[in-house]
Amino acid sequence: MPEEEQVLAALSQHDEHDGSSGDEARDNASTDSAGGSKKRKRGRYQKTSCELCKARKVKCDRAEPACAWCARHNRTCVYLERQKPGSRIGFSLELEAKVNRIDALLQTLGRRVEEHIADGHTGHSQTLSPAISNHTQSHIDLYAQDRSRSSPASGAARNTPSVAAGPPPGLPGQGWDDGDQRLGRMTSQGMNADYTNATLPALRITPLRRGPSALSAGTDLPAQDVVYTLVDLYFKHCNTWSPILDRKTTFSIFFGSTSLNEADRVLLHAIVATTLRFLKDPRFSPEMRAHYHETSRQIVQMYAMEHVSVEALRALVIVCLDELGTSNGPRGWNLLSLLAQNARQLSLCEESSVFLSVETSDDSPMTGAIRRIAIDRPQSWIEDEGRRRLAWMVYLLDRYATIATTTFDFMLDDNKMRRVLPCSYDLFSRDIPVETRSWGSSPDQHGAAGLVVNKPDNLGSFSYHCEILRILSKVHDFLKTPLDITSSSEMAAWRNTYRSLDASLDSWLRGLPGDYSKISALCHSDPASRVANWFMLHSAYVTAVVRLHSSAAYPTVRSHLFVPSHYAMQRCLSAVQSLGDIAQDVYEASGLDHLGPPFIFSLWVAARLLLVHAATVGCPVDPRIEFFIEILAHVGQYWDVADTYANVLARAVQRGRQSDTNFNAMRQSAHGLVTLTASTRQTGVEPTSTQITSLSELDNIDIFDFFNYPKLSESAVQALGAQSQSQNTNGGTARLPDPESDWLGFVPHGA
Repeated sequence: MPEEEQVLAALSQHDEHDGSSGDEARDNASTDSAGGSKKRKRGRYQKTSCELCKARKVKCDRAEPACAWCARHNRTCVYLERQKPGSRIGFSLELEAKVNRIDALLQTLGRRVEEHIADGHTGHSQTLSPAISNHTQSHIDLYAQDRSRSSPASGAARNTPSVAAGPPPGLPGQGWDDGDQRLGRMTSQGMNADYTNATLPALRITPLRRGPSALSAGTDLPAQDVVYTLVDLYFKHCNTWSPILDRKTTFSIFFGSTSLNEADRVLLHAIVATTLRFLKDPRFSPEMRAHYHETSRQIVQMYAMEHVSVEALRALVIVCLDELGTSNGPRGWNLLSLLAQNARQLSLCEESSVFLSVETSDDSPMTGAIRRIAIDRPQSWIEDEGRRRLAWMVYLLDRYATIATTTFDFMLDDNKMRRVLPCSYDLFSRDIPVETRSWGSSPDQHGAAGLVVNKPDNLGSFSYHCEILRILSKVHDFLKTPLDITSSSEMAAWRNTYRSLDASLDSWLRGLPGDYSKISALCHSDPASRVANWFMLHSAYVTAVVRLHSSAAYPTVRSHLFVPSHYAMQRCLSAVQSLGDIAQDVYEASGLDHLGPPFIFSLWVAARLLLVHAATVGCPVDPRIEFFIEILAHVGQYWDVADTYANVLARAVQRGRQSDTNFNAMRQSAHGLVTLTASTRQTGVEPTSTQITSLSELDNIDIFDFFNYPKLSESAVQALGAQSQSQNTNGGTARLPDPESDWLGFVPHGA
């Protein structure tokens, strides 16, 4: 694609992000070819699209008194007058200046390419695959042809600062300058006024310090228009459910008049690495995506290893989103360990009121006292709230990753997480100091009695998400405690705690805003990211319900005191049904790309529960599992971990339907392998062994280990005995529990 066409495409995309509809641009650029008078033409195009159609970025029929879309949806239709255009003289001067700057930019790049070829270096092509090198060479040839036809630069253009070395024109990676170079739109006959005035903001980058963490200023980031798109995509697809950045502030830093410092540039790399999955740009081959993703990811991780700061932590959180969305494996756990440790070291888990500052500029080494001055006090409320959101996001990632493994301990202790809840994103972005909700110092206090501050009007979906994860944390710790299922006293205490956690979930659900009950209807009428964020919240609730009630509904080991509960089973199945319904709503509204890894994990939990139910009751698996597999596969085009989950489920369902191994046998196999690997040696001289496992056995562990409960205490193991314990697994006793003799003795809510 010629350079001019790339510029046109970039500027057209930029106009779309600014909310300008395509029909308005065409109207403004149209000529009076029909011979109509100027007066008629001015009257015809005086009225713009209505405000709702502008916000939705669709064509408006401009009907009176309301356009067709507003009339059909019973919405207030508002037309605003078009603003008067600027001076044509100033416009011509601006065009001339832009042409001069672009011409100077092309000549500078041309000289660099010629010097590069003359020196005999392979340059950037050595770091990329052969396919990318060929692509680069084709653009070099194209550039040489264009430059031979270009006119000499004017005096003003010759004084334009040169750009940093980078990929040649056409290859993503160009357009990063150290002055105020701006990308304009060139045509052979002239320029369109609307598109020319909408030039992309320029990134101003200061030279970085040299050393282990110095960053390349040329080839490590895609083209300027691509980066602008990536930042916009981040706020549409990620920041809605991970709201740690303010959109206005972030765009001002990246594309404003000030230069980027090293920390800002690292944050930009984090956004690029995480958001490339959403970019639809024909210029990007898979090799290019892999190159820019790996480059940005490594830059952020190296910077975070060398810097303990809020800025480094924020960038690392965004990269961790990318890693956990790729696979829930060791690399993500390592990043989480670093996140949790840095959050503690920066004292982000508590509401600090006094900060230490060093008076002297002496560079003498310090010991443990440096931890006390690792962070300065926030300079504004929005900065303070940003740190609060950052701490809660580390907490959220820690909860999801730990609960997924079931055996790990949380890296951030709930007793030491003494942050107040974040406010709604609207109040955060408007920089309005507000109070939200906070609890007393006692770790057991939860609910109205333990609240120190309670301002629910200032809470948003992220606030409620943090709240439900506090309850889920209690559920996780509760289910990790070993239990003697043969002891009446222990089972009575267990039942009381179980009911208390169930009541906490119900209380949280009743405390949600009234609009929460309307999210399904809103999804079809306005499938915006803010609506999808409430679906993320509901998925977290489903995860908590299934995690708690599956322990009583589908125990792997039973006793006369501990058998499957009909009430708990119905709670699990109802939660899975509700998650399937909202997933269907979001899919029909084409909003699945707005949902992140937490929603994917909830789908994974719900689909596995259907297999556990089939294994426990001895029935065929619910056909709804096919829907969950399809949804996971669909989301897998953005987040690889979803595709992995879909493949594991598909293999298990196929084995259960086509072979002699039923789901009950799969669950017993997983339980046996987990129990075997949990055994430990009493002395260091005892022999060790290796158990060879197949892919199907590993799939069984992935599916059923999450529901491996109860964890038997030593007294329970002795009471049951080895033979009795094997007989008391759910093998051979698969049946639907009797609701009339439910051992939990629950009374339905509202009865």
